[in-house]
Amino acid sequence: MNMTETMADTADTAAAKAKPVLDRISSMATDAADKAYAMKGQAKDYLIEHADQLSAKQKEMVDEASKYISANPLKAIGIAVLAALVVGRLMK
Repeated sequence: MNMTETMADTADTAAAKAKPVLDRISSMATDAADKAYAMKGQAKDYLIEHADQLSAKQKEMVDEASKYISANPLKAIGIAVLAALVVGRLMK
């Protein structure tokens, strides 16, 4: 047996040993993908069922922010400037 045959045999043996492990990993990945797909459907259903509540909460928060800005215009401008500076720093 020459060196090339020995290397080929070694590679074949390694591949044969690795196949069950790779098959198991593939199966686990498929299971994880199936679970993620099912969860996507659940999230979609939740959002459809609660869309009105979420929309109402969003409107309520916007109204509260508008009232705060009207009551405290200088503070609101200061907060906006500070937020812009922080975001600008983070974007660099």
